[in-house]
Amino acid sequence: MNESPVYKEHRIHTKSLPSGLWLASIVNFGKRKLVNTDSLTAAVNRVPGEYDSEQEAIQAAKRYIDQREQEN
Repeated sequence: MNESPVYKEHRIHTKSLPSGLWLASIVNFGKRKLVNTDSLTAAVNRVPGEYDSEQEAIQAAKRYIDQREQEN
């Protein structure tokens, strides 16, 4: 997994699949959120979907973080 800079108390990790698509997960190192359907642990969430590039995966993770922030 690759790391990107921190975004809103989350570190975004990306991983390239053999198919060439990319996955993203986020680690929350701020206030813990309740576990949801995307949670792997109390602090780690997978970002739903597969993306054509690492940049797309990072942008999707940022949108996911923003969306979760608006829900709370």
